[in-house]
Amino acid sequence: MKVIICEKPSLAKNVANALGVKNRKDGYIEGNNYIVTWCFGHLLELKDTKDYKNFENLKWKDITVPIIPNPLELKIKNDAGVKKQLKIIKELLKNADEVINCGDADREGQIIIDNVIEYCSYRKKVRRLWLPEQTDDTIRNQINKMEDNKKYINLYNEGIARTYMDWLMGINLTVFLTNKSGVLLKAGRVLIPIVKYIYDRDMEIRNFIPKKYYVLENKKNLNLTFKTKFNSIDELKNIKEELNKNTGVIKKVEEKDTIKNPKKLFSLSTLQSELSKKYNIPFASSLKIIQELYERGYLTYPRTNTEYLAEEEKNKIKELIEVLSNKYSLIFKNKKSIFDSSKVESHSAITITKKIPNIDELKENEQKVYNTVLNRFLSNFCSEDTVLSTKKYYIEVGNHNFTAKGTTIKQKGFLIYEEEKIENQLPNFKEGDTFEIDFIEKEKTTTPPAKITESSLSNYLKNPFKKHKEEVDEENTDELEEIIETDDEEYKQILKGIEIGTEATRTGIIENAKNIGYIKSNKKNLEITELGEKFIELLNKLEINLYAEKTVEFSQELKKVYNQETTIDKVVKNIEIELCKIFETDIKIEKLGNNDKEEFGKCLKCGGKIFKGKTKTGKINYYCENYKNNCNFTIWEEMKYYKDTVKLKEKNVKELLEKGKTKLKINNSEDYYKLKIVNYNDKEYVNLEKIK
Repeated sequence: MKVIICEKPSLAKNVANALGVKNRKDGYIEGNNYIVTWCFGHLLELKDTKDYKNFENLKWKDITVPIIPNPLELKIKNDAGVKKQLKIIKELLKNADEVINCGDADREGQIIIDNVIEYCSYRKKVRRLWLPEQTDDTIRNQINKMEDNKKYINLYNEGIARTYMDWLMGINLTVFLTNKSGVLLKAGRVLIPIVKYIYDRDMEIRNFIPKKYYVLENKKNLNLTFKTKFNSIDELKNIKEELNKNTGVIKKVEEKDTIKNPKKLFSLSTLQSELSKKYNIPFASSLKIIQELYERGYLTYPRTNTEYLAEEEKNKIKELIEVLSNKYSLIFKNKKSIFDSSKVESHSAITITKKIPNIDELKENEQKVYNTVLNRFLSNFCSEDTVLSTKKYYIEVGNHNFTAKGTTIKQKGFLIYEEEKIENQLPNFKEGDTFEIDFIEKEKTTTPPAKITESSLSNYLKNPFKKHKEEVDEENTDELEEIIETDDEEYKQILKGIEIGTEATRTGIIENAKNIGYIKSNKKNLEITELGEKFIELLNKLEINLYAEKTVEFSQELKKVYNQETTIDKVVKNIEIELCKIFETDIKIEKLGNNDKEEFGKCLKCGGKIFKGKTKTGKINYYCENYKNNCNFTIWEEMKYYKDTVKLKEKNVKELLEKGKTKLKINNSEDYYKLKIVNYNDKEYVNLEKIK
């Protein structure tokens, strides 16, 4: 019997349907000599610090050197459903002749299933089912092309190295910065450069001093602008008078037709950017929709960093064009701008599949996402060329030369599917014609840099050392477009790991930065918060430079693991060296935050300070300053004592923490009570206990 382990139930359902596996059981489906079972994403996770014997009772304030468990170990997630499913998988594998790893076709999918197989101590044959899309045809086709799972060992090693790196950096930096500052400051290797980039731009805007300048413009008959900028009106008077003594003369006319090429197919980040600009769909929302459309078989695998298709996919694209040809006029184009395997790492650009949805059955935003991908595909294989007619005038005004250029659409081609504003009509002049001019001075003001958007942040993270060409619309200076001109060098950099984070992780980390409170969304823009400013300024004071350059170094280390140029152990050792340098920092700083908050006592678990807080739903609690990290000690204002509910006053909380007891009236009986930490379903809770 062959056991297929899928990353999640939705994938297992698609695989089972494609293979005719229909007999549903508890935790798996069987039939046709297959058993299809599933995970719920990660069933196993790295242990917390408290799970290691040497660190189980260690309080954050006592940590003076980096925590580097050797080895780093996995544990089962503390969830009843996860534990049950893992037990089912382990039983299935006892009698399996072969196991098929069907994690998502990426690093994360590889390690999710490989970790489960290792946990179950399965030592027989393992193969890999790699699905670039989840259509029935692709699943059946790929099941006949499976390769030994060992072929993907480099992908697994890179994924494990990334997991170790993020755990070690995240835990240790958070502990160090929290101890230094006196407030909880979460940190991570990708989180830090994201916050820093937004901080730098906001500081640049805040410190910007606008300056006035003057230009000469002619709006009569033909728009012309004198190329020099002047600091005062006096400087331009003589030039203005000289120009206006003359007429404009058309010295030369150039007219030519050019073929305009469509934009490249979508990577995940370019698709998210397009949806953000065109429909104002946030990255987090678009990622969820794109993933759902992939799981339903309508889009190819989404978490890709390339805008190219692999050369071996040409036949697949021909088949897709054939499916679409009854509705659209398409032609197969064997072009390097579309097919280039040298620019494809693991996954090709995002396209639609042969499984065409009933568009009316999709929700509004699902339609927008699907049609955006569809239209980009149609643009690239449109049978009609897009022809632009360009006219350029070379003009002489006295001793000064000007040019004017206009473009009109001669043949729409792909612009049927993806409209662009191109119209720029010029008056109909011919060589030798003259026209009156009237240059006037215009006062203008320099504008600050534009705010960071999700789109511009995404471009930066993908190409942190590339100079982005910024085009500011002078009519609306809040708008800024960062234009990336993709070339061979850019893809060489990406494949070397010269990027911050990955297509799969960036959106989640940006959302995490918002949830922590370092950055916030303001319409389409991302802005630094007061906490975010303190966070970056603290890093600067402590001389901790974990910004773009250092983060890219770490990313390159991961690529070296994939390319077998280094090992996981060496990566961990390098992180340890880096963390030791940070922990040895002997720079005294003033404690941040919480100084003005009333302290109600010391935490009974870790000794941290207890403060009063309120949840989003308005519930009052008393939480440890290390809440949500190493310590989840929480006293709720309303607490259960068996079937009764008692409301604690502030003085009750102080007495419980300082004296160990307080007098409460419960069920018409007044007695002394103390706090008790109980364990229920492997989770700790704070309860009341009557003192006898």
